[in-house]
Amino acid sequence: MNYYRIYKNDWSTVRQFASINDAQTFAESLGTGYVAEFWKAFQQPDVYQKLQMDMDFCQNLISEFLEDNRNMNITPEQSDAVLMKFKDILSFAQAGAVASLNVHLPLIPVDEIFTQERKNKYVNQVSEYMQIFE
Repeated sequence: MNYYRIYKNDWSTVRQFASINDAQTFAESLGTGYVAEFWKAFQQPDVYQKLQMDMDFCQNLISEFLEDNRNMNITPEQSDAVLMKFKDILSFAQAGAVASLNVHLPLIPVDEIFTQERKNKYVNQVSEYMQIFE
């Protein structure tokens, strides 16, 4: 997946797409006059860069999970229950083990706190992150 610049007049963004056709389809979905052009090829990061990227991604995912819990105003008991449910997932995330998250996160059952909407959000984030390196 290479990087493509999507632009119109003074506005632009750079995103990854599988092909120029995919980039142009996205550009057209924004409205009339948006154009896609090749920007640069994707280069696989070295082992150390990838580890740092994985750790950063996982830390952001943990922060988002905790923030979502706080925004739900859950009780201390509910917080304990959801953290126990996620103890393995949180361990994988703390270790930067994105591939393990991708395998085990979809297996976590939903409930009133960990709703299907939340589950889909986290699973999609992990999946999209992993696609960067395909």
